[in-house]
Amino acid sequence: MGAGQKECADPLRIRIGGIEGGQQKPLNRVTTTKYTWFTFLPINFYQQFRRAVYFYFLIITIVSFFVNETISPLVFLLPLLFVMAITALKEGLEDYSRSKSDKLVNTARVTVIRNGKEETINSQFVVPGDLVVVRNDGDVPCDLVLLQSSSADRRCFVTTANLDGETNLKTICVPPNYVLSAEDHELRVRDFIVCEPSTADLYSFNGRLELRSGNEAEGSSGGDALPLTIDNLLLRGVRVKSTERVVGCAIYTGMHTKLQLNSRYTGTKSASSEKYINKFMVALIVGMVVVVVVLYLIERHREAKIAPTMPYLGPPIDLNSAWEIFEDVLSFLLLFNYMVPISAYMNIEVYRIYGMHFMHNDLHLYDEETDQPCRVNASNLNEELGQVNILFSDKTGTLTKNLMKFIKCYVPAVNYELQSTHLVSEATGEQFELGNLDANAALLFEALAVCHTVEVLQEVGEKTLESSDSPDSVSEQSRLMSRNIVERYQASSPDEKALLEGCASLGLVYEGQEDDVLRICRYPSAERMQFKRLHVLEFSSERQRMSVIVRDQSGVIWLYSKGAESTIFSRCKASPLVQQTDAQITKYAQNGLRTMAVARRRLTDEELSHFEELYRNANTQLSNRNELISECYEAVENELDLLGATALEDALQEHVGETLEALQAAGLKIWVLTGDKVETAYNIGLACRHIPPGSKQHFIINTTEPAELLARLQMIGADDPEVLIVDGTTIAALLAHTPHQFADLALRCRAVLCCRLSPLQKCEIVTLIKRRKKHITAAIGDGANDVSMIQEAHIGIGITGREGKQAARCADFAIARFEMLRRLLLVHGHYNSQRLAFLVLFYCYKNVIITGCMALYQVYDLYSATNIYNSIYLWLFDIVYISFSFTVVAIWDKDYSEETLLSHPELYKPLAHNRQASMGVFSLWMLNGFVQCFTIFYFTYAMLNDANVLFNGGQTASFQTFGTMLITIIVIVGNLKLLLVARYMTYRNFAMILASIAAFMLTTYLYNLDTSSELHDVYNQFLSSLPIWLFTIICSAACLLPDLVTRVVSDMSRNVPPTKSKPVV
Repeated sequence: MGAGQKECADPLRIRIGGIEGGQQKPLNRVTTTKYTWFTFLPINFYQQFRRAVYFYFLIITIVSFFVNETISPLVFLLPLLFVMAITALKEGLEDYSRSKSDKLVNTARVTVIRNGKEETINSQFVVPGDLVVVRNDGDVPCDLVLLQSSSADRRCFVTTANLDGETNLKTICVPPNYVLSAEDHELRVRDFIVCEPSTADLYSFNGRLELRSGNEAEGSSGGDALPLTIDNLLLRGVRVKSTERVVGCAIYTGMHTKLQLNSRYTGTKSASSEKYINKFMVALIVGMVVVVVVLYLIERHREAKIAPTMPYLGPPIDLNSAWEIFEDVLSFLLLFNYMVPISAYMNIEVYRIYGMHFMHNDLHLYDEETDQPCRVNASNLNEELGQVNILFSDKTGTLTKNLMKFIKCYVPAVNYELQSTHLVSEATGEQFELGNLDANAALLFEALAVCHTVEVLQEVGEKTLESSDSPDSVSEQSRLMSRNIVERYQASSPDEKALLEGCASLGLVYEGQEDDVLRICRYPSAERMQFKRLHVLEFSSERQRMSVIVRDQSGVIWLYSKGAESTIFSRCKASPLVQQTDAQITKYAQNGLRTMAVARRRLTDEELSHFEELYRNANTQLSNRNELISECYEAVENELDLLGATALEDALQEHVGETLEALQAAGLKIWVLTGDKVETAYNIGLACRHIPPGSKQHFIINTTEPAELLARLQMIGADDPEVLIVDGTTIAALLAHTPHQFADLALRCRAVLCCRLSPLQKCEIVTLIKRRKKHITAAIGDGANDVSMIQEAHIGIGITGREGKQAARCADFAIARFEMLRRLLLVHGHYNSQRLAFLVLFYCYKNVIITGCMALYQVYDLYSATNIYNSIYLWLFDIVYISFSFTVVAIWDKDYSEETLLSHPELYKPLAHNRQASMGVFSLWMLNGFVQCFTIFYFTYAMLNDANVLFNGGQTASFQTFGTMLITIIVIVGNLKLLLVARYMTYRNFAMILASIAAFMLTTYLYNLDTSSELHDVYNQFLSSLPIWLFTIICSAACLLPDLVTRVVSDMSRNVPPTKSKPVV
């Protein structure tokens, strides 16, 4: 990028307009694919073989070519290749889709200025230094520093919906005092942009624009330097709005853009189900090894004692030969290798895809207003939705709507309520219009109309409002005009927009700004005021306030500041008004209102000059810029005169109370983590029923001493607490000094409320509880400040809210409203958890049956590791004969109806800690499998042991007939067992069961027609034999009789809760 870039930490140096010569520069090509045509197979197979089970089967397949001639290597090779091919096909299609998307992006046409002329090229050929032209409604192709705008105020509007989902417009500015001259091309290309290397932080950018005259050397550092900040940067993915044409210099291109750095892999989460799946696999492998060792020892004994008495078996083998020992052990290992279900992973992935499909297409999880369905970003966590026992929730925008409305305000000694177009004094009931407000109230509303960063959206070609409009008194036309302006307000936060809407309702209308001149009109007099905005001291979550420095019409310089009272009061002059306002703010908060304090101070020209000098120096630094700027802000935001306070209402989301009560009844402990003050959050908690009425409530507020904290925790712990309320100051001390004691106490409570938290503190609390291995955590939020909490929790759930879509994009699951969480957990979480457990248990069960019969046969073949089944049965058993039927049944199985699960949240509790897939349940399934394999084998053995003349022509049964009889019963019993263990049977499921049995019969019949196969004519005789049909019926009934009795007893003792007449959705 830059000539001087040698290390990642070095700043980039980019010449505006590009550089001559053949210096290689990074192209703007975006690549999101994992593979190329040449690397797909090796990389994909390498990644698949990194899974221990796949690698194990690969070794077994290789060994099978040299050991145990009774089992064809294809028995191991074909299932392995089939599973890997399905996985590779899925990966390949996904990567091909990404490749097509990349091609569309990289070949998009872009206009650039090179050598003073405009030319159109593919987006992928843009390089750092190019001057890129973007027109209205055009997407920015790479990260650009804005150098020119067709707007008279040298700004442009952009929407960042592709970055964070926020639909409100943001303003990007040309660097002050910089003019990009199209005529003076030679001078232009001498300017340089020096900036930090690209980072993933979308909200931070540090750089400077170095201006050079014609006689300065290229490498010199002389000339003026203009600071560059995030306000000068057009990020890739934003869309230019309401601006006809902009020109920017490309600095970060291709995979180095901030958007692409945010799109990179950041880690993965694994479900707790992986633990019990691994336990089951280990149990099966251990069981297989035990069987192999036992059979090998018996085989050694037989070889030594019995083989010498049977000379027709050939000369005795060398029992001490290492190769013989190795070959015998591997022979048994290959024979019983089928006990480990390799294709189970493929079926699990299929189940998860269907689970994702069910959630995405659930109309109860679809929000028609925003056209938002449920989105699943991590299908491997589907079943984890049924295991949650700790829920962390944001408040604003999650439990509340984040739709702010100006309700009340306070000025010295007077509390006002805004009603329509006038203020009402709560003390006297007297009504006040804007024209007859006292001076204190007028100052407060003037401050609110000036202290903000709201923009008025104007369409391309629309003229700005002229200041020479007719000053008529209140007219319908003026009212309509002001209403039209209010509808076009674009604010960075709903609080700012609500405050300006409240001012406009009263008659103080902000009409926009031009060249940083704010225009405000007072109705009904139509008096116009103008303020020159000199500086904006930006809001941040650390500062919790924002300020503006303006010059009024008389030339006086004012600093207006608004924000959280905790930060404003400490910067105000000592006055009784501070205590009075603080008391009134507490009352507002007790009513669940969002509060804000407003103050101002007058600045002298010297103070302003001093501030500007400090700010200019800080703003040109590439390192520690933010800290230096904060120090500048602190130097001027002091000795403020308090003007008053405001109160905004944020309404609760629909059905929040019912949702929280249902989740608590389901056994979830709910923690609300919010940045609001204690009183506001507490009253919202009561209103939404997060805090149960009449519960034992304990507060720990403004406590930082370790000894005092420990004593307080012990005292609360002795009182059987139900609700715990803690503020941010105390949380910081608790996490630093007594984290384990705090966690122990909080986990005993039904509800926890943590207030005045920063995003980092939210994440730290989740981390603290997540480390307690017994708890599965979920975090839900709607704003960018919730992302760290969402990503830290076991399950992250984002709400597509008014604060943007960044939380939804970063989450594992995304929904439109908080009330949908009830259905997501209680219905889909329940079903997914129960279905996966059933799927895995049945998989292990069926493999035990088929390998158990092979183990029992070794008793009768001198432990020779002979395979009792024809190879085709082993090829198709795990793919066709049973897998399809039980996978389909598992995908659609329901132990309770959706209405029952919603009406009775307590049914969620039995799923906790994967109790439905415990080792005890696994052992019962395995015991059932062993009993059935004994029944199947010895029924068949008894049928053929004495008189094995079974066929109509008088022929005796062959070895292939024995294996066919066994596999027939196994397929029939395995499929019919689904009818007894499944709780939800449909015509589709029943048809799949019959189709699986029919598929077995059809494939066996077709294979038996092959004259070269070992099964030739075996199945023809099988189907024509009445004794074999009777045997099949009797043996299947005997195997399924215990399951039938168990199902009848279970249904008789099962207490199904009654469903409410009106379904809960």
